[in-house]
Amino acid sequence: MQIEQMEQALQAPVMDAVIALSERVQTLQENPEGRIYTAYRAIDQTLTLGYCDNIDPIGDQLRDRDFVVLESRRGTRREQRLLLLTLKEIGISSSYSENCFSASPNTLSHLKHLGWPIGRLNQGLNKANRPKRFNLER
Repeated sequence: MQIEQMEQALQAPVMDAVIALSERVQTLQENPEGRIYTAYRAIDQTLTLGYCDNIDPIGDQLRDRDFVVLESRRGTRREQRLLLLTLKEIGISSSYSENCFSASPNTLSHLKHLGWPIGRLNQGLNKANRPKRFNLER
């Protein structure tokens, strides 16, 4: 009897996961160029976490605001919305706009654990003595 109750209790979460996965696959198929990205501005150590249909025009717009795109990967707008919601729920507040955050080690650590592309900033997390400013020069 308990096994049947456990099976019934697990049906809803499993179906939710299946639906979410199929929505993601359908969204990626509909828009194969969709990208999630992280950009960084050194002057005030700000990250912008975004989604775009095409990374090239966004990269130009970000460069006009002194941001450097660190990394991007194929993704969906839903991923970005869920990330922003998750950051808010764990107490990381945005700065200038809803998708801009301080590039603090705490924020970067959470982004890394959540699987968000952070590029070269990931290397700074692995060092014991993190510099106050991240050096993005190659």
